[in-house]
Amino acid sequence: MNQNFFNMFNANQFMKRLAALSQQWLLLLTVLFVTCLASCERGIEPRSTSPANGARVRVNQTITEVVVGNDNFSLLRAAVVRAGLASALASGNLTVFAPTNAAFQAAGFADETAINNADLNTLRQILLYHVIGTERYFSDRIPDALSSIKTLQGEDVQVIRDQQGAVAVNGVLVSQPDLETNNGVIHVIGQVLLPPAGNTVEVAAGNPNLTYLVAALQRASQAGSDLFQLLVQETVTVFAPTNAAFQAAGFPTIASIQSADPVVLRRILTYHLVRQRFFTPQFSVGDLETINGERLTTTQTVTGATVQGVGNAAPIRIQLQNLITLRGVVHVIDQVLLPDGGAQARTVTDLVVANPNFSLLRMAVVRAGLASALASGNLTVFAPTNAAFQAAGFADETAINNADLNTLRQILLYHVIGTERYFADRLPARLTGFRTLQGEQVYAVREQRGILVNGITVTQANVRATNGVVHVIDRVLLPPAGNLAEIAVANPNLTYLVAALQRAGLVQTIATGGPFTVFAPTNAAFQAAGFPTIASIQSADPAVLTRILTYHVLNERAFAAGLRTNAVTTIQGGQVFITASSAGVSVKGNANASPSTVVTADVLGLNGIVHVIDQVLLP
Repeated sequence: MNQNFFNMFNANQFMKRLAALSQQWLLLLTVLFVTCLASCERGIEPRSTSPANGARVRVNQTITEVVVGNDNFSLLRAAVVRAGLASALASGNLTVFAPTNAAFQAAGFADETAINNADLNTLRQILLYHVIGTERYFSDRIPDALSSIKTLQGEDVQVIRDQQGAVAVNGVLVSQPDLETNNGVIHVIGQVLLPPAGNTVEVAAGNPNLTYLVAALQRASQAGSDLFQLLVQETVTVFAPTNAAFQAAGFPTIASIQSADPVVLRRILTYHLVRQRFFTPQFSVGDLETINGERLTTTQTVTGATVQGVGNAAPIRIQLQNLITLRGVVHVIDQVLLPDGGAQARTVTDLVVANPNFSLLRMAVVRAGLASALASGNLTVFAPTNAAFQAAGFADETAINNADLNTLRQILLYHVIGTERYFADRLPARLTGFRTLQGEQVYAVREQRGILVNGITVTQANVRATNGVVHVIDRVLLPPAGNLAEIAVANPNLTYLVAALQRAGLVQTIATGGPFTVFAPTNAAFQAAGFPTIASIQSADPAVLTRILTYHVLNERAFAAGLRTNAVTTIQGGQVFITASSAGVSVKGNANASPSTVVTADVLGLNGIVHVIDQVLLP
């Protein structure tokens, strides 16, 4: 061990460094740590954002007036008043990341009394850290690579905008962007941003749950360059195993770490370090290269963020995420990442057989005679859970055994891309078709919120096998049932639409053109629009019907999950207005008094997608 290392980290110096940390910051980090750990027991559920159409919402008020007038900012208002910042937020040219009441409560400020009892300087520093004081950074000005912007507090926030327009700051997704005021722009966020509490070493040292990690870094530094120095001087993402994680990995005490082979510890620890900052919203990138040149697999889905080493049997959930430091970011994990040797070689078939959540998939694979096919090759498999099979009508193994064998086989083969391993980072940011073993294409896209296939969210990505990669899904994928015209003909609730297509001479276009997205009105929708019978459609003006029908068609393939609140242009030339929310999708024509609800979404055809709606769209 070199003398500089000893001087920096002998017991006396180490305690002095800890004492130098602000007690207020340590208290606040402890509150946040406990709060986050409590939330982990329920499962991490990242907030998703659905950027609307990019349009700015303009209000003729200052930022202070917006905060004062919005009940959802009552705790922010109390904090701003107590910190004496109301006048500062009423002028200038600002960008403010505004935490909601729920954000303050999650950070330990339960009510205005807690705000008033907080340390004044700490509160002021936190608030100033939410404000960029020089420019208005609307979402379209936020770069698509992680970038540092200085705040009024003095330290930088880290911002990024993905290809869908979603903005994140310090790994926190903006839930409502671009509220334009007289003196700046507000981006609403669901978490309080905490200024960095020190460099990465200081943040680790200040966390009582990471003492084994600190000891391991100290011991591993004897095998080469000083890892502490690297963490202080370089921008690094750290996946930080807890004390319990080290104990489970074979280090029962601090003493066992202090006596371990430093070369072994160094290889393990450098496998937990990635150059540059990576917050959890960036984890859909897939594989990250560690500083020792090996790979980690990361995912970010609706169920949370995970990381997996080559030697780990399964992905590891991030327990405490996005702890920003002066030169990096820390993610706390409850297992040690293993470079190799920690998992038996397992094929896709082995993974399915070993997981009880795939018992219906296993039964289907066995009945269809595909077990050996999934044990070799170079595959990408979208694996439906038991709940997915049950939702698709296969309630149990008896239902699997009674299913038509050819239909079952075609469904299973449609879940397998047979030529390559498409890890998350290899999937494109635009909806793209991939040929399956069934012969038809599935359509996958990588977004900020995760991976979607045929509009279905992947709940767990990048499960490695010796012969491929598995992405877990909670719905069964069904191969396209024909072209768009055939889908309409096969649906007894769309007979009026079929008659209208025939009268307008559009059957051939809708059968062979595209790819299209069709908003298909039901029979009741046509009746409500003034076509009481099929005969009334058959006698209607074909030109009028053509204008109406083409107003229901988009010149692209768009699953419901890919639709955003926006005005979109139809092949008729006019615009329809989409509203997308967690409750579903609706679409409104120019002349409609109210929007039409999508009652059945994502009916996949060979040349597009059908969304069944309950009103005729009127141009």
